[in-house]
Amino acid sequence: MKLFHKILAVACLSSVAVIPGLAHAEDVPPAIQAFLDNLQRQTSAKPSYESLKVDGANATITNLTLTKDAKGDDPALSVKTAEVGFTGIADQGNALWQVGKATFTNTSVEIKGKDAALTASIPNASAEGWYIRATPASPTPKDELLATLTFANKMSSGPITINASGQTLKIDSIDTSWSGDPATGLGKFSLKVSNLAVPETTLAFFDTANMWKQMGYSGLNFDITTDGDLTQSGDNLAYSFNLTLGARDVGALSLKAAVNNLPVSAYAQMLKDQMAGKGIDFAAMAPQLQGVEVQGGSIRFDDASITAKMLPLVAAMQGMDPKVLLASIPPTVQLAFVQFQNEALTKQAVDAVTKFLADPKSLMLSVKPATPIKVSEIMALDPAKPSDAVTRLGVTVTANE
Repeated sequence: MKLFHKILAVACLSSVAVIPGLAHAEDVPPAIQAFLDNLQRQTSAKPSYESLKVDGANATITNLTLTKDAKGDDPALSVKTAEVGFTGIADQGNALWQVGKATFTNTSVEIKGKDAALTASIPNASAEGWYIRATPASPTPKDELLATLTFANKMSSGPITINASGQTLKIDSIDTSWSGDPATGLGKFSLKVSNLAVPETTLAFFDTANMWKQMGYSGLNFDITTDGDLTQSGDNLAYSFNLTLGARDVGALSLKAAVNNLPVSAYAQMLKDQMAGKGIDFAAMAPQLQGVEVQGGSIRFDDASITAKMLPLVAAMQGMDPKVLLASIPPTVQLAFVQFQNEALTKQAVDAVTKFLADPKSLMLSVKPATPIKVSEIMALDPAKPSDAVTRLGVTVTANE
């Protein structure tokens, strides 16, 4: 899963910024060189290219390659693009440039790990209104943040084909949009992964018990959408986002969260670690995160048919009558929620699950404190008094709303 997540990230990157292959050269336009310097520093990858043609505000790179050797648990990476074209490069001042449009033709990605290998092909990708910032020799946390983020009014990967372990996955497109201030990186963004198609053969490869087939699914088609809003006050950021993973004719899982007072330095480090393929070390970052305020969040499931198909199958596997299985679920939920020592929440959860099972539409767990709660306050909550935490965090469970 870690490798699969990484190739999707590289595919997104390749669709909008797969030009990392340029080595330092005097005739490289400063906008392109700025991006290459930033990306090379982030990935520690060595770039190369066959030729570069510059014509005023336009540039074309031929046979661009980005390579990175395997090191420890990090897999080897190779990205190749037959041609990268830039048009309308304009200096915005203060080491900021805009590329009117960039196109990427015949991009291939290969990731080789200790136990698996993945390849991806991206025939045509593009970016419009793409902003690139140079990073000073001694960057501040804000400089690091701006260099890590990618700002473009519109980006599109076009079709993507992924091969792994003899299995093939296809994506119709990964599209992003952004509107905001390129000088600060603040603004609103959205991303959509359209139709990640998992064919029957691939589904059977992972589902050895054939549960999906027994429920009537010959394959799965996923759509992933996310949007967010980033604002700043002093040295701190406010960030809110929505993320939905939907499987057609199955259901959709959605996450929502909003925080205030996130230090720019902490956010920059998180992005830097993610770009480098590392996990975020929250323990190491804990001192910087104590003042972060949680405004709220939720996790929601919207059913599209999976519940009605799954319950009879689960009942049969356990040798139970479906009605008996349904009747046993609310008491099980009650036992699970008793540990929170909050009768109101327990009743709410049981009622919500009962309502959902009778008419499967949606089920949601929400956190909405009456006033924003700091991470330091959350850490100080007494684990021996879970009911106090439930009340302070404003935890609720609802169904079909």
